[in-house]
Amino acid sequence: MFARDQQSHTRHRLCVLPTALFALTLSASAFATEGGFLGVYPGVSSSLDADKTSSSFKILTGAHVTSRISLEFGYVNFGATRYNDPTAINTDACNCRISFRDADHGSISYGQLGDPTPDANGKNEYNNKSPSSFTGISEFTPEGALINLRYRFPILDSLDFFVKTGFFAWAADYQTIKITADKDGAITRIDEKESQTSAVNAISGGGFIYSPIPQLSFRAELESTAISSGDMPRTRLQNISIGANWEF
Repeated sequence: MFARDQQSHTRHRLCVLPTALFALTLSASAFATEGGFLGVYPGVSSSLDADKTSSSFKILTGAHVTSRISLEFGYVNFGATRYNDPTAINTDACNCRISFRDADHGSISYGQLGDPTPDANGKNEYNNKSPSSFTGISEFTPEGALINLRYRFPILDSLDFFVKTGFFAWAADYQTIKITADKDGAITRIDEKESQTSAVNAISGGGFIYSPIPQLSFRAELESTAISSGDMPRTRLQNISIGANWEF
């Protein structure tokens, strides 16, 4: 059921996106005194918090308010982002509850130690520990709308450096897992649910724009954001992209 709903949401977004960007292009032209642009940017995402990332995709449009200041609108998909499963620790007979390492992307429900049992040397062992469990996000795909203010610094006649800052209104489909570890080291992993969360976070970046002719420009940039919500732990994301713009 969720897969069908997700496919429906994806088709809906793909249908709405061209219309929304066309409307933004028209509205952006109202602010322009130096023209505007429309561009497509494939890229690669990375993360300082998650363990695996993938390719990204972005569409931007905007208005050149002055020769150096531009207002940008767009859509970006950072691609599938994944966390590795945490590692169970303290599953031996030590005087410590079973826990998990590398579990910052979720929460741990700790079991009890149980009563100590003396070994042959009179040393207490804890062989009756209760299982502990980790519940957290294993995979998510953040995507959403961008609004940025960009400022150019001319370097050469056809080459500019720029910085930008703005907001990223995103939504993410995510998968939640539950991992249980017992005193014998046995691990049980269950895919619990698939759901969606959303929020608005700041985004910023910088890069270079090369304009060989007035109607065409090429852009390479690095942008960075830290997304978080009530369901999503704070996750820093970076995106390196290269694309082409039609200037009008």
